[in-house]
Amino acid sequence: MTTARDDNLGQTQRSLAERARDVIRDRITTGAYQPGYRIKERDLSEELGISRIPVREALAGLLTEGFITLQPRRGAVVTELVPEDLREIFELREALEVQEVELALKHGSEAERARLLRVVEKEQSALKSGNRDLVRRYNAEFHEVLVQMTHNSLLATMLEPLRNRLNWLFKQNDDPAAICGEHFEIAQAIVSGDREKARALAEVHVGTSLRLAHTLLFGDTEA
Repeated sequence: MTTARDDNLGQTQRSLAERARDVIRDRITTGAYQPGYRIKERDLSEELGISRIPVREALAGLLTEGFITLQPRRGAVVTELVPEDLREIFELREALEVQEVELALKHGSEAERARLLRVVEKEQSALKSGNRDLVRRYNAEFHEVLVQMTHNSLLATMLEPLRNRLNWLFKQNDDPAAICGEHFEIAQAIVSGDREKARALAEVHVGTSLRLAHTLLFGDTEA
């Protein structure tokens, strides 16, 4: 028979595991944990002041999300991407992001469209002023607003890990002009209700991101 105490312990365990997973995921997506970095359960449990059990559960969740892999004699390490991995990620991103644009056009309110346009205008201003931190902030906000406009929580859940896996990489981009320009064009197409143009621009945007990721990871533009 399950008691209230058992339920409370289970909730606490899940809460600790979620906290550990958020910490690890954040360090991976910000680049604090680089690809190939070995994540040691003991060190992390001591740092966070929790037992190794929730850390182990957190790592299991991140394994499912693709952020880490398990290697013989090394344990959990941050996933090192190969060109095939990148291709698979962006093939899925293209399908989902084109659908995202479709749903944003279908369900987005006038207020949300206006907000999307304000975000890309701020992104352009930040780009012109050379403020890279602000550019990254509005880059992220563009995607947040766009997915909110779909009013589809399942799509948001599917897109988030795909985008998060490469956040750390795009922070190394020294020339964000192309990405920002495409954001602006996509926003304008959505605001004007031009479905075909918005779809085409979304496909182009994913292709640009793929080539950039390939260059940053492997030093060439083949993709």
